[in-house]
Amino acid sequence: MIIDLYKTIKEHPGHFRQLNCGELLFTQYDCPQEAIKQDLFSTNHYIAYVISGKRIFHLPGEKHIMTEGKCVFAKKGGWIAEKEPAEGWCVLVFFIPDDYLKKFITEYRSQLSFNRLSQDGTPQMIDLDVNDTTRSFFYSMIPYFTQQPPPPESLLDLKFRELLFNILINPANNALLSWINRIADSPKLSLQAVMEANYTYNLSLPDFARIAQRSIASFKREFSTIYKTSPGKWLIQKRLDYASLLLHTSSKPVNEIAFESGFENNTHFSRVFKEKFGVPPLQFRQQQQVS
Repeated sequence: MIIDLYKTIKEHPGHFRQLNCGELLFTQYDCPQEAIKQDLFSTNHYIAYVISGKRIFHLPGEKHIMTEGKCVFAKKGGWIAEKEPAEGWCVLVFFIPDDYLKKFITEYRSQLSFNRLSQDGTPQMIDLDVNDTTRSFFYSMIPYFTQQPPPPESLLDLKFRELLFNILINPANNALLSWINRIADSPKLSLQAVMEANYTYNLSLPDFARIAQRSIASFKREFSTIYKTSPGKWLIQKRLDYASLLLHTSSKPVNEIAFESGFENNTHFSRVFKEKFGVPPLQFRQQQQVS
């Protein structure tokens, strides 16, 4: 089962230390993840900074080893979190809605440097450079989670603006500045970009629609216009193509490939795989090895 991390944290303030400032959500927690690999997604972008422990974040074509001091900006959508047995995990996470990023860039464009920004595509999860100033900021936030009374929202908003400024004025983080600058003038995210980045996760259609900032009805209409088929059929075909690639290029077990390709269970995966390729997944792999 895939977990909506933002919703889970928001609904369990007793387990996840958190601070709320309008639509912003700050949290600091020790991850309770039990499974070795867990499907997760968020309907908001987020910045994560590792205090201690280790996780490996997997996305199609991306792998991020998250250890102490590592920081990433993740676009909203899914990822797979892998843990090692008995490995702890303490992390600070700052969830950020689209509108906040757009307003921030619009308000402070004149104070940011847009020279020599890359126009290339950016990954779904962007590694961030952490300098002494940014590192000090993260640790300075920890006492706020237990402060009584809690800090006022006006102070939290100032602190978050400070974090964004520190990150975006660092030339090493130009990839993030470039991406935020591009989306700032767009009314909404590209539906194609959302689907291509997230088809390997077992998300429901309402989840895809929320990530893409569409109603279910407008999501289905736009999807049909772009892809000339239904979301369900498109997802099955994309997941099967990805699974066939993993069978051909990796030695991962079939059940792991089914999971990483977005299938809910092995039985369903094997059935639809055979319908498309004529043979079960394991036999397909054997045939590819012979050829």
